[in-house]
Amino acid sequence: MNISEICIKRPVLALVLSLVLVVVGIMGFNDLNTRFFPKFEQNVINISTAYPGASAKLVESSITTPLEEGISGVQGIDTIISQSFQGESDIKLTLDYGVNVYEVANQIRDKVEQARVQLPTNINAPVVQVGWGNMELMDVGFTAPNENPKAIRDYLERNVIDQIEQIPGIADVEVAGANQYAMRIWLDPQKMAARGLSVNDVQMAIQNSNVELPAGEIKGSSINYPITAETKLNTADQFNNIIVKNDNGQVIRIKDIGQAQLGDDSADQSIVTLDGQPGVLLSINNATDANPLDAAKNVNHFLNQIRPHLPNGMKIVPSFDISAYMHGSIHEVYISIGIAILCVILVIFLFLGRLRTVAIPIATIPVCLIASFGAMYLLGFSINVITLLALVLSIGLVVDDAIVMLENIYRHIENGEKPLIAAIKGSKEITFPVIAMTITLAAVYAPIGLMQNQAANIFRSFAFTLAGAVLISGFVALTLSPMMCSRFLKAQGGEPKGYSRIIETIYERMAQGYQKILAAILNKRILVVFAAVLIAVGGFFLAKNIPMAFVPQEDMGFVIAAVSTSSGSSINTINRGLEQVASIFKQAPAVASVVTVADTNAKAFDSVFAMLKPFKDRKQSASQVADVINQKIKQIPGLNAAAFAPSFGGSMQHQLEFYLMGDTYSDLYAVSQKLINQLGNYPGLRVIQSNMRFDSQQYNMTVNRDIAGQLQVNIKDIDNTMAALYGGSKISTFDANGKTYNVYLQAQENDLHSLASINKFYVNNAQNKLIPLSNLISIKPILSQVVLPHYNRLRAAQMSAQLAPGYNLGTVVNYLQTELPQLLPANVKYAFTGQAHDLLTSNNSMGLIFLLAMVFIYLVLAAQFESFIDPFIILLAVPLSIVGAMASLKLIGGTLNIYTDIGLVTLIGLVSKHGILITQFANRLQKEGLAMREALLKAASIRLRPILMTTAAMVFGALPLLFSSGGSAQSRHQIGIVIIGGLIFGTFFSLVVVPVAYSYVYKFKLFLKRFKTTDEMSLSGK
Repeated sequence: MNISEICIKRPVLALVLSLVLVVVGIMGFNDLNTRFFPKFEQNVINISTAYPGASAKLVESSITTPLEEGISGVQGIDTIISQSFQGESDIKLTLDYGVNVYEVANQIRDKVEQARVQLPTNINAPVVQVGWGNMELMDVGFTAPNENPKAIRDYLERNVIDQIEQIPGIADVEVAGANQYAMRIWLDPQKMAARGLSVNDVQMAIQNSNVELPAGEIKGSSINYPITAETKLNTADQFNNIIVKNDNGQVIRIKDIGQAQLGDDSADQSIVTLDGQPGVLLSINNATDANPLDAAKNVNHFLNQIRPHLPNGMKIVPSFDISAYMHGSIHEVYISIGIAILCVILVIFLFLGRLRTVAIPIATIPVCLIASFGAMYLLGFSINVITLLALVLSIGLVVDDAIVMLENIYRHIENGEKPLIAAIKGSKEITFPVIAMTITLAAVYAPIGLMQNQAANIFRSFAFTLAGAVLISGFVALTLSPMMCSRFLKAQGGEPKGYSRIIETIYERMAQGYQKILAAILNKRILVVFAAVLIAVGGFFLAKNIPMAFVPQEDMGFVIAAVSTSSGSSINTINRGLEQVASIFKQAPAVASVVTVADTNAKAFDSVFAMLKPFKDRKQSASQVADVINQKIKQIPGLNAAAFAPSFGGSMQHQLEFYLMGDTYSDLYAVSQKLINQLGNYPGLRVIQSNMRFDSQQYNMTVNRDIAGQLQVNIKDIDNTMAALYGGSKISTFDANGKTYNVYLQAQENDLHSLASINKFYVNNAQNKLIPLSNLISIKPILSQVVLPHYNRLRAAQMSAQLAPGYNLGTVVNYLQTELPQLLPANVKYAFTGQAHDLLTSNNSMGLIFLLAMVFIYLVLAAQFESFIDPFIILLAVPLSIVGAMASLKLIGGTLNIYTDIGLVTLIGLVSKHGILITQFANRLQKEGLAMREALLKAASIRLRPILMTTAAMVFGALPLLFSSGGSAQSRHQIGIVIIGGLIFGTFFSLVVVPVAYSYVYKFKLFLKRFKTTDEMSLSGK
């Protein structure tokens, strides 16, 4: 007695088993977290070290290189990418997937600590963080017509930014549009020299005057009262009145040798405009392991709370919110689930024609879907677009086993058996195919568990959710479905009437027609073999012509324009270029708002950011808007800019990135400039750039150590003086209204623009005499780099570009892989980063996954059929279904990406189900005594209806994906067309190729039988 028979005889047990699944699913659903994408393993560690005032070259040699050498022996590191800027070193470590990032981070911290002895003593301590590269969650602008941006920023620093950073899930907040306040002590070197003062004298005076220390306490009889000396300075006037020197009663104050003034905290400048209005922009970054939907919800709640309490005239200007796109995408998938359920119900009714009959497979949909949430919870997944996409496809799948069970039992009833007996017999006959089909489809995803990369992380959530739904549907088909058949179906009482009669007539004619066609095909088998080979070969060449991408190009509701200027360009020059692009955006009817961000910082990205109107309020996609903008940008002479619609997970700055590695930066500069010119002839790329640019005017100041020694001047005092006067040294802090600001010492602004001013500066020697700096140093103007990159400890140049309209990442990467080896010298290597790197690694892994999926499913079928030959027959239709999928994908102009890869692997399991039904039934009929040809024709014609029904259910279940809109629509379109096109082709070829292959293999089976012993024949029942 099998499980189906037990459930038929004990209907309450069958119902309870399904109710248990539903209860577990509801409990799991309540505890599941909703997010946009599956939670990824963190595999990035960042090491950041500040060295104020140091040049990029000094940062590279004294910080970046020693740290890279120190951490190079740590196991589990895939790539090391570093960038040395003026005053800062950033090292990004990408780990191998599967490595425990926190264990490696602890090892990195130990190595960094060991390397500290090699680093300069006046640096800030290196900071090691896990999960660098946090996702930008939203941009929020603030404007105030009556306030300058600096005042706006000061208000935000005091009242808003710190509170946002305390919100769970928020990593940090970056500010653009204004600098923080700082106290700037501008020194006049000539006045200092006239009074015999050096920079060290001024610095010591300020530091000694600006302190706040406990002065003791007054002890009372019962209470002690602490005393604090209020000596901390707060205003520019107080700093101006600091006494630097008292020379025989002549008091010299700061205001006598310069001026203290409230100014900017940084020499770098930034301008932000929000729809033309100056303001301040907060870029709020989501922590790598946090849920962006929850974080965005909390941030928006906070902003709504503070909005009524903002200063008079200050407004919050929402600029960008990725969570809106995420919510829209998830909502669209839920809509697709609802439509898919209706489509599948309609298909089942059209095929069966009776409501009582239709109720049986339909009942499996809510049971399996709800229970799937329980499986997702147990697997540690979340509700996201990937797992919901799996549930959309599962709607057509979960009814498959129930349909097969129902159809087989219904056939027995048509033959005159009572429903109870028909249910027992029919379920017994179909138990093996149901188990085989269920395990087969689940087994196709088994290789995913063996893969370790970003694509596998995405794929795993989809695959295991869908596999869980299929396994649950198999269980329900063997328990609830036969029980319902025994209770809901009625004994055959004469000829069917009405719509049922029409359906039965159509099916009988189709079965008869198919049987005749198949009989004719079996007589011309060689033509089928020839056609199948021809189609498979054609499919191979077709696949070669389909472009590749890591993810489809989605419409995320915004467009970015990158504007390139030369290093050292003034803030006004940068802003003028941005304003030109912004004016073009404002003319586009699809654009809702425009933000420009100009910044002189070498790490900053000068850009125009355009938010588009909601999908329903515009006719153009983000890519189409970008194409129109680019056409107009070309008409502006001298403007080096390009607009593009970013892909989710891709760079917000460049669509293509790769590194060149060589021996020297001068060689890399020459190679990169030559490459820019050569690649400029390729129509697929625009705005090709290199960060290796020798266009930063700098001055190399060299200390004459011999003269310094003779004059008894300390080298460190020379360095400190130069750093203070030209670099602006932070020497102290001051408090104002509860907030702490920095104090900087610097030469007056007029003296910062001319090298001749060096003649005005002096430094003390050991006898406290003033020695002119010009006697101690030599100055040489040079053109240098703003940033010095390394890739895997090799000196490198980062190349970047935008893609031209009509070109995708896969096509461009293929071109570069062909051309770069020919264009680059032998001593220069290259490596892709960003989505280009993800594309290449995912392609390599997906090819292996596809191969392993075929191997796994073959082995599972071999074990189930106790044959190595039958699985070969079943799987023959799979390559042909892939051809159908490729042709469909080509038809809509799609790409091969991780979503289509998911669909292709899923097709292996879907199409093999048809072969299982035909092969298993033909084998059984032969055991019952029918000849091979007769058994094959009968099995194929009898299994025609369940094959067509399951295919129609799956196709119509996937149809909503093909016609969906809104966020992530392209991803749904492309996986939908792969499933639909591949399944239609695969079903057709299963009905033709599988019988032909079965007939050919039959003779081979007869040949093998000759070598079986009598005992083996009796054990196998043959």
